[in-house]
Amino acid sequence: MLSVGVLSWKAHATLRATLATLAPLRDAAGEAVVFFNEITDADRAIAREFGFRPEGSRENLGILGGTLGLVRSLHGDEAIALQNDNPLRADAETMSRRLAEARGILAAGKADIVRLRDRFEPGFSDAPKFLRYWPGEDGRDTLARRLRRLLRPAKALRMAGRAPAVLKDPAAAFPRIFSRCGDAFTASCRYVDYTDQPYLARRRLMLELLEWADAHKEGTSTLNGLYVPEIVLNGSGRWRRLGLTVAVSDGIFAHARIDGSFRPGNPAFDRSLAK
Repeated sequence: MLSVGVLSWKAHATLRATLATLAPLRDAAGEAVVFFNEITDADRAIAREFGFRPEGSRENLGILGGTLGLVRSLHGDEAIALQNDNPLRADAETMSRRLAEARGILAAGKADIVRLRDRFEPGFSDAPKFLRYWPGEDGRDTLARRLRRLLRPAKALRMAGRAPAVLKDPAAAFPRIFSRCGDAFTASCRYVDYTDQPYLARRRLMLELLEWADAHKEGTSTLNGLYVPEIVLNGSGRWRRLGLTVAVSDGIFAHARIDGSFRPGNPAFDRSLAK
């Protein structure tokens, strides 16, 4: 069974806009849940309005604790974890095709995780970091890029793992890193970071990753004083040592926030949302 889960904290306008797009995905799944940090009756009503089961915690657990709570509340063998600002940005036919391919990749053991965020969508994109080290689709290199690759070869290789956000065919540009897998591309987790953006995986693996991050979070950087899975897993080096294979799909989800952001530095930063 496929479970679909959405993590949310406040931001009702954003949540409503996202849930309004998710009906095709909800209908394709065996279970659909919204997990609320600091859950309220208003939260529960919104989830039920859109056909999702409300779950949640009394306190704000942040992205790490909230995502762990979300995945623990699911029951499917496979799961997709979203946040409240990850709307579906694909028509029903495209969604069905790409989701079926992602599930097939997982079932065939060709990858352990399949990224499902639109790889060319600009929000939270890997493109700027890739382009600091490598040429874009036009192939034009620069002296600054060449110097960065020369001076920091290990980091340059990690940045090559971000190529799917820029290049139509990353396997052609980096055949030692990427392999084509249908319409997706696979690579080792040594090169492709863990992400909090939408992905498909076995729920068991999600729990293993999140529970490890929760157990080893102390001393790592935080966001507004709360822990974030990708900061713990990537920053500790744990992720790159796991030997997992990541598939990068063309994706079906975007990033779109209507309410103010809790992230300092975001143009829509709202100090009242910061802890």
